[in-house]
Amino acid sequence: MASEINYDGLTVTELYRMFTEHGIPQSDASVLVSSWIYENVGSAKRVFSYAESFPAVEPGCAPPPFARTFAHSDWVDGEDVVQAGQTPGEQGFNERFHRIEHDLDHLGTDLAKAFSCMAAMRVSLRRLLDEIRAEINRLHSTVHENKVTLGPHVIEQIPNYISTLDFGKYMGTTMFLDKKVSIWQTKAGTIVLPAVETLGVDVVAGPKVRGAAYLERYAAENGDVRQRFPREVKLTEFIRFFGDDELADGRTVRDVLKVLPAETAYQSVDAMFAEVSEREAVIVRTTVGAQSAVSAALGIEAELENVADADIAMLAGVPTKARAALTRAGISTLGKLADAQPEQVLGIMKEAGVRAEVGDAAEWTAYARTLSKLR
Repeated sequence: MASEINYDGLTVTELYRMFTEHGIPQSDASVLVSSWIYENVGSAKRVFSYAESFPAVEPGCAPPPFARTFAHSDWVDGEDVVQAGQTPGEQGFNERFHRIEHDLDHLGTDLAKAFSCMAAMRVSLRRLLDEIRAEINRLHSTVHENKVTLGPHVIEQIPNYISTLDFGKYMGTTMFLDKKVSIWQTKAGTIVLPAVETLGVDVVAGPKVRGAAYLERYAAENGDVRQRFPREVKLTEFIRFFGDDELADGRTVRDVLKVLPAETAYQSVDAMFAEVSEREAVIVRTTVGAQSAVSAALGIEAELENVADADIAMLAGVPTKARAALTRAGISTLGKLADAQPEQVLGIMKEAGVRAEVGDAAEWTAYARTLSKLR
């Protein structure tokens, strides 16, 4: 027969009885006892089960079927006599109102029982969540304190990922034990994570979100684009004239416009470029890990709901001096840069003495517009 756990003269049963005798609920007492066992005795293979009872159906909370007792019979003008008392042919006002009172009392009792059951269920649910929290904390403590061996390397502690969900600064990728990993500098220290192949570590610097920006640069530097299509533009016609031209990143116009449906028409060249921007943003938004990578790359704090609110100081696609000039001019976020006109940006650069061309300004504003749609 297995002996009961005894530590310093105190058994689990005695400890549990002490808690419950002092008014602590059974579920809370179970959590406290399990914590005491873990801290003082150690742990074995853990099997979690709830101490708080939470049945799927509570018979006492099922209200009886409601049967309305009052049924009004319509009166006829000039024929029926209004009366207070009851007679063989008429219930009278008093009986009618009493039956309404009875029905209201019945409904009030059922409603009070429903609220009482909801309150009891909330208390039980809170205790269940407390049990889960305690179990998660114990599991995390066990994992955090264990040593992990990876080949010739021994990791003393597994990083506390719960405290690093805000992410940090991406430092680059490298090979570790023949696996591609990414290095992140966080508030909790440096951590190593598997590289997300579906997204790429250059989500805000690579070609995934810069097609529209390069198209804007191309159109700004090539005046023939808007001269040939001053109003409505058909995708097939645009590709026929300019599809083989090369953009700043080496891709052709045809390559970038592949994200658009074939045989479509747009009100203007700008509308077509805006559609490219929207589709590029959708591709990134629906990619696994995109939100985290975007937040990390742009230094977006967790409390920011929109990428448009991010500081342009992290926007590597714009030169440092240009970013500083924009900030001094009041364009300090991606959203503000996205709303700015290329001519306005170019004027700021000239005033600040920063070398920039009309193509640069068009690319920067279009780039910001795409990034602003990522979250």
